[in-house]
Amino acid sequence: MPGITKKIDIASSVAEAWEVLASFESISDWADNVSHSCLLSEQLEGIGTCRRIQTGNSSVTEHVTIWEDLRHLSYEIRGLPPVFKQVLNSWSLEPSEIGVRLSLTIEIVPIRRPVTPIAGLACLAFGRINRGMLKDLKIFIEDVQPLIKLENQISVLEQKIEELESRDE
Repeated sequence: MPGITKKIDIASSVAEAWEVLASFESISDWADNVSHSCLLSEQLEGIGTCRRIQTGNSSVTEHVTIWEDLRHLSYEIRGLPPVFKQVLNSWSLEPSEIGVRLSLTIEIVPIRRPVTPIAGLACLAFGRINRGMLKDLKIFIEDVQPLIKLENQISVLEQKIEELESRDE
């Protein structure tokens, strides 16, 4: 079974990185290659959770097969060409010197042995996509998320100032 793993270190805690990945429906918030995402299951987390993602004019569904809080998330990607029996993306989180090391592995099981070279080429293509997703996640966690939190704090402070000023009137 062809597979490729990409890794990246992110300056955050394992819990902060997990929080983003565990918001399974929100991948379009941080992955540049995903233009839209939504849950298809009533379940929000755990094995069996399902989402639909759209990339350009194409869409696939992703079905969670492994969910180990703070450690591992795997999902089967469905809706790809029928030459693949199974396409599986697996995220692993572990502490690193700067915070957390994220690994993203794509594994493709071809429908028949003669298709194995095509699955290998597909792994290379997915490997590039996954490298981009890791970089997008790093930017989101290290740069974007802190700004969002700061904006929320500023908004709360502005509301408190308005309340105090209205009391003085």
